[in-house]
Amino acid sequence: MTTPVILDCDTGTDDAVAIMAAALHPDLTLLGVTTVWGNHDVRHTTDNTLRVLDHVGRGDVPVHAGRNEPFRPRESPLPSGRDDLPSTLDLPAATSTARSSDAVAWLIHTLRAATAPVTLVPTGPLTNIAAAMQAAPDIVGAVRRVVALAGTHLQPGVRPLVERNVWCDPEAVAYVAGAGFDDLMFVGMDATFAAALDAADADRLAALGTPAGAAAGRFQRQRIELYGGASAPLHDPLAVAVLLDERVVRTEPASVTVDLQPGPTYGRTAYELGAEHPNVSVALDADRSRFLDLLGEALG
Repeated sequence: MTTPVILDCDTGTDDAVAIMAAALHPDLTLLGVTTVWGNHDVRHTTDNTLRVLDHVGRGDVPVHAGRNEPFRPRESPLPSGRDDLPSTLDLPAATSTARSSDAVAWLIHTLRAATAPVTLVPTGPLTNIAAAMQAAPDIVGAVRRVVALAGTHLQPGVRPLVERNVWCDPEAVAYVAGAGFDDLMFVGMDATFAAALDAADADRLAALGTPAGAAAGRFQRQRIELYGGASAPLHDPLAVAVLLDERVVRTEPASVTVDLQPGPTYGRTAYELGAEHPNVSVALDADRSRFLDLLGEALG
């Protein structure tokens, strides 16, 4: 049996690789992709998502545009986009179109109608997920697990110990952490930096000889240039890789508290590892070689 999956993305280069992996791997059934603000304005994340799916021949996967602002007001307003990243992916223009502009309504309808529990993989701010859970608390029971690209334990982020997805919408993360999911995992920067890929790895992906492999290799080279080192983390696909092989990350049960107080620690995910009453499993390390193998398996 395959695993039914919904991705929720603020699609840039690493989200693109996550989408391709989920759309192409035979063990996963991608029910749809919802888009959210974060890396870019939602009109760009939606367009990028459509480009990615069309590029790998999966224009049949429904795309639903989502929220373009935080779940609740932030400490201070944040633009829905980044000046340091191009807003449009280096892929041909999309020929498919979004099915709706109300991702939250689609999430509620789809989860209520699901005949098997669904896995949610949010790789951007958790805005859409929190809004759906607030509007329809009953859908928590239709979710098998949530594997979110969120948080950090020791790895520096946009601020000390503050990861960008959480920083964009801390209120949404706090709401999801308290929503009562049976299986909630945060794959954060400690794990993704442990599985950083270099130029040789990008060449290996490109050498798969598929449209997905070529795009992934190109995107990873762009990311290495952006980070300015010999390697760079490919964050979002690691959350998808967890669905394919749990051993790709090392996790510990924890209780997570999201700092919502104005100041330099706003958006920090504070983990109590080994807590008596954990509400999340947190990925603290990753197997880089296994991650690369899983990417090759999916994109090839």
